[in-house]
Amino acid sequence: MKSKILIAGAILCAISAAPAHAVTKCVALNSNTTCSAAYATNGTTDWTGTCAGTPVSGVGVCSNTKGTTIGTAQTSITTALGTGSNNIHCWCKMTSPAVSSRWIYGGSSDLSSDHCGYICAANCATYLQSQSAFRRAMFSSLSD
Repeated sequence: MKSKILIAGAILCAISAAPAHAVTKCVALNSNTTCSAAYATNGTTDWTGTCAGTPVSGVGVCSNTKGTTIGTAQTSITTALGTGSNNIHCWCKMTSPAVSSRWIYGGSSDLSSDHCGYICAANCATYLQSQSAFRRAMFSSLSD
């Protein structure tokens, strides 16, 4: 019995001591990629779609950082305390199959922070499917 425990311990040690190797992802998404079947449910932060046959997904977040046009990219965004019209600007980020390193502007709500939160992910999905500038910005900033 002791020998089985020693062997199991040696195997475990050998496995945990193995060197880590980098993994490369091959994602066929670029500025010319077209997308279809993008959707999100109002009131959620998650959106999904299919681009060049690849399933993609991401999140939509409302911020007080204002964008200028659909597809504007920011490396970071902020949110403001309070309610009302503070966080009315929708920003989108792809999370799978790769992570976009920038937030991509997905429009603003003219009503309130609550309304922005309700429609933001749906905006991300809509623009992923319909706006080439949005896709270009999203797919030109991919990282692991």
